[in-house]
Amino acid sequence: MAEIRDYTSGDIEAVVEIFRSNIPKYFSDHEELELRSYLADYPENYYLVEVGDEVVGAGGVALNEDDTVSLCWGMVRHDHLGTGLGKLLTEYRIERSNKVFGQKALVTSTSHLTEGFYNRYGFVTTERTFDGFRPGLDICKMRREY
Repeated sequence: MAEIRDYTSGDIEAVVEIFRSNIPKYFSDHEELELRSYLADYPENYYLVEVGDEVVGAGGVALNEDDTVSLCWGMVRHDHLGTGLGKLLTEYRIERSNKVFGQKALVTSTSHLTEGFYNRYGFVTTERTFDGFRPGLDICKMRREY
């Protein structure tokens, strides 16, 4: 049974391991510093998915200056992809966003590989940068209105 809990600074290496498990398909090596910086600066409203005593998923929400809310750094450990944990985490983050920030437009910056996943939650691609993350990995900026 999966459980979701708040992130603490002691969880950084577990989150980085999830991130690394998804290189090179979903992330690039150079993004690890950005992830570490994000978690150091914005540890609030970041959540972990645990199965047993293992951290197998992570992701957060953050209020933007334009009054939208970002779904940030969402990921599931590679060996748990396709098990429904991404769905669980995404639905939880949407719910938490509504509770913490109110019903605001949601945005995310993801790759073309997960674009279809977010489409199922009402996100629409508003901008695409081909090879934006690295060659062969496009950036898709997506938005969901209320």
